[in-house]
Parts: sequence; structure tokens; C-alpha cells
Amino acid sequence: MANSSLNGELTATQRLVEVASSYGGRPALVPWHSAERYSFAELASTIQRAAAGLAWRGLRPRDVVGVYVPDAAAYVLACHAISAAGGIPCPVSAQLTIAETAGQLADCGARMLLTAQPLATAGIAAADQSWVRQVISFGDAPAATPFGSLLGMGSLCPPSARPHDIALLHYVRGPGGALQPASLSHIDMAAEIAELRDAACLSAADVVLAAPPIGDGRSYTAIIDHALLTGATLVAARTEEMAAAASAHRGTAAIVPPGVEVAGGEPLRLFAIAS
Repeated sequence: MANSSLNGELTATQRLVEVASSYGGRPALVPWHSAERYSFAELASTIQRAAAGLAWRGLRPRDVVGVYVPDAAAYVLACHAISAAGGIPCPVSAQLTIAETAGQLADCGARMLLTAQPLATAGIAAADQSWVRQVISFGDAPAATPFGSLLGMGSLCPPSARPHDIALLHYVRGPGGALQPASLSHIDMAAEIAELRDAACLSAADVVLAAPPIGDGRSYTAIIDHALLTGATLVAARTEEMAAAASAHRGTAAIVPPGVEVAGGEPLRLFAIAS
């Protein structure tokens, strides 16, 4: 992923599944408010099993799927499961109104939405005003299919993609304030992750605290994928809980919104993400 070319190199999801085999049982993803933690091997397996479940429920290559989740752990699982099924993740900001969320989902043509509480209720309401026909939720949510139900349909290896195929469809505010579609191709994403190698200086020795999804998802996705691809452990925590999470997990770095400081304990390298 670090060496971007036009020769059909691995997607970020393919690369994550590939490197996870070498990291094996090392901790990869730690949801702060859940007992369910994922080693790299478990993360790769869950992504591929969820991809098979999404395909069984009708997801087809190049379908767009909304991702409206409140934490980094659900974001990683949702985006990579969608990509592993050949789909295109479309992050939806938690700052949007229900009407704006419905508008984005309708505009991108999403027929599926992955969500979780406390956003699930608003997500389901927005889905009812769009083309979305299936809502899948991490945890319990009325009228939604549990994410866990996707995991019993076998396993699906992430497909190859052409370098200029869309890897991430995100929405940005236009000059008049309206949401407008933007996108990153696989080669764009590879370049963004490659740029972070020297700028972020993360390694397998790092424990990276990750705030909930920030902005439109572009930079947030790149830094989170970079952290996992280097073998770092990603701890999903609410912004106000960063200090406690850093102490509990001996954090070395944090992904936060602009202007956020994490007080107490050892100093953290902060990556302020605006998009």
C-alpha cells in the first residue's frame, strides 16, 4: 500500500487482511466500552465473515453503503467489511441532521446503512426517508439487523480493484453549505497512507487512541488504516475519555478533533484530524 502505482496493487482492506496474518494474536482493535476485543487475526476473520454476510444480504461490487457509527471500532469493522465485499463505504457525519443524513444517503444511492447506538435511531429515521432498505446495527436497535448475524455465512476474501476505482465516497460542504460528494480512489488512498509513514512515525509498538469518526472521514480513514497497517493497537474511546483510556492502555498517540488536548499521564503524540 505504501508504494502506489497503476498496476492494480492491493487495496487497503486486502493489505490489512494480508498483514494481519503476520501480526496474528497481537491486539489490533480495542473498543473502550466493550468486552469484545480483536486480535489482528480476529479482525481479519471478522472483516471477511462480515463481508460474506453483506454479500449474502445483497451487497454487490461497487454498491455504496452508508457508515453512520459513533466510534472508531465500529468504523473500522464497517468500512473494511464493506470494502471486502466489493462495496464502497460512504461515511456519514454524526453532526448531520436527520434530513441531511437522509439527503446524503439518497444522493449516493445507498441501499444499506451500517450504524450503532446512540446513532441508530436517527439512522433508521433517515433510512426511511432515503433509498436504504436494510439497516445493520452493531448492538441492538429496533428494526435493524444485528451485525453479528452477518458472521455465519462463511468468509469472503477482499476482491482486487482497479487503482482508480472508488475506495471511499465522502461528502463535503460546498460553498453554499450544501453537502457534495467527493471521493478517494484506491490509488489516492494508497498515496495518503504512504505520506503518513514518515509524518506519523507509527509502529507496532504504538497504542493509538482514536476518537469517534471526525469530519467527512477522508483523513480519519487514512490515519486509522495507517495505524493498523503498521501493527499498532487501536483503542476506540470517546474524546472526553482519552486520558483514562491512555492510562489504562498505556497509550502513546491519539487521533483527536482539532483543538483537543489530552491531559494527564505521559505526553501523547496528537494527530488532529479535521476531515
